[in-house]
Amino acid sequence: METMKAIAKRKSTRAFNPEKGIAKADLDAILAAGCAAPVGAGDYSSLHLTIIQSKEMLDKINKAVQAAFKMDRDVLYGAPVLVLVSSSEPKFPNIQYANVGCVMENMLLAATDRGVDNIYLWGAANAVAQMPELQKELGIPEEFTPISGAALGYAAESSPAEKELGITLAANYVS
Repeated sequence: METMKAIAKRKSTRAFNPEKGIAKADLDAILAAGCAAPVGAGDYSSLHLTIIQSKEMLDKINKAVQAAFKMDRDVLYGAPVLVLVSSSEPKFPNIQYANVGCVMENMLLAATDRGVDNIYLWGAANAVAQMPELQKELGIPEEFTPISGAALGYAAESSPAEKELGITLAANYVS
């Protein structure tokens, strides 16, 4: 798939088929794309990926997010995989958000390219970041804080066609 086609086709999936897992080759390709993202000062050691496929742990995270945000819906949308992207203290203030955003975007586009549906999740990572015991259970190193997450899987229903790309954000040109 071409990059622009993957961008046009990518969308947030809010209803996954929890019974349909992701092939290891697809998951590994998605993770590799994240690892190829640009990172400030080339400081890749400041980032950590946690791949959660355990139904028990996904349920635990779902309940933690529900409690933290006082919600009663499935905040992981039934996804069979959650990837948390964590950062240690960065060399430059706030660059971790740009770094994690680049990793996330690469993973989401790679997932789309491989036919894996996805959604960018901030709430799940934020809730886990506030729970040191859960971070420990997930094996997230102590010096890292979860910043964002990607739920991955296959949509419960067929997806709409790709969107038309255009300049939809406010923009100005300086010549």
